[in-house]
Amino acid sequence: MKAFLLFLIIIILFPIHSSGQMKYWEDLNCEQKEDILNVCKSVLIKDFYYEKFTLSSDNDNIHSLLKDLVTSNDTMMSLSFFLLNRIISKSDGALSEIVGKYCVEYFALHPKFILTYFNKEKAVNVKQPLLKAYAGFVGYELYFKREGTSNLKYSYESFKEILNSASQNNKETEETFKGFWKLVDEAIKNMN
Repeated sequence: MKAFLLFLIIIILFPIHSSGQMKYWEDLNCEQKEDILNVCKSVLIKDFYYEKFTLSSDNDNIHSLLKDLVTSNDTMMSLSFFLLNRIISKSDGALSEIVGKYCVEYFALHPKFILTYFNKEKAVNVKQPLLKAYAGFVGYELYFKREGTSNLKYSYESFKEILNSASQNNKETEETFKGFWKLVDEAIKNMN
């Protein structure tokens, strides 16, 4: 009986796994999304999801929200990635100056998940606006790390190795990584 209850709890708490692969928020049904939102402990994440506040500038709520998204557990991965993408696609001004650090940190934690998403994005939109936005923010942050003005914990080389390792054993993901890194290098070059 205890084993059955444990199995039931696992199924309820982790409905987003399918064949060992994490699903993206856009691929979940309403019930799966609600299950994730119900286990979300961050008021900021929920408020941002339900659009109770907007991205207006570089303020404490934004820093706290980005930190919550980056440090959320695997159960929240699809939601946190979805919301991080929302922030990245709307970032400008002061907000764009802080987003890079969180892009790098989140990407370093979930490289295969994000590279695979970029593969999916390419199939839907050849221009890949999200991949390009990430590359720009990552390049910006790695440039400032190299210049000594960023407290990012990853160097250019260590972050590149994380992504390169995650892209191995899948030709499409390897190509996505190479294209992404080319854009990162262009962003860094444009900062000079």
